[in-house]
Amino acid sequence: MLGLVPYRRTGLPDVFKEMEDIARGFWPELAIRDLTTGGELEWAPRLDVTETEKNIEVKAELPGMERKDIDITLDRGLLMIKGEKREEKEKKDRYYHTVERRYGTFCRSVRLPAEVKEEKIEATFKDGVLTVTLPKIEAEIKKVTHIDVH
Repeated sequence: MLGLVPYRRTGLPDVFKEMEDIARGFWPELAIRDLTTGGELEWAPRLDVTETEKNIEVKAELPGMERKDIDITLDRGLLMIKGEKREEKEKKDRYYHTVERRYGTFCRSVRLPAEVKEEKIEATFKDGVLTVTLPKIEAEIKKVTHIDVH
């Protein structure tokens, strides 16, 4: 039977992650490198961006990080979350069978779907999850006018 990837309710499989896992299986001692730059692959935290009538909310998974290592900026409707996840000191007396956790710097940017009140933005960090709440600017509520066709 072929090694098929099972259907995931959350969407398509992460093909690049699966390819990286296969490569690590053959060469566990090698760091996986970005073929376009020759550098170590950077990691990027997963984001959820949601919108309600009053707010836009961005949540980022940042396990193992501290508040001081996170930088958030907003520039002309582009929210940028930057940071660095520091690697633990490698122990010389250990043989690593699997190394899947990622370390290093990251930068994620999100184009906001609406204008926000910059002075009212709040960010909280709890249990490895960063939550940025951006209150939307209240647009004028326009009355819908029905137009008859003749």
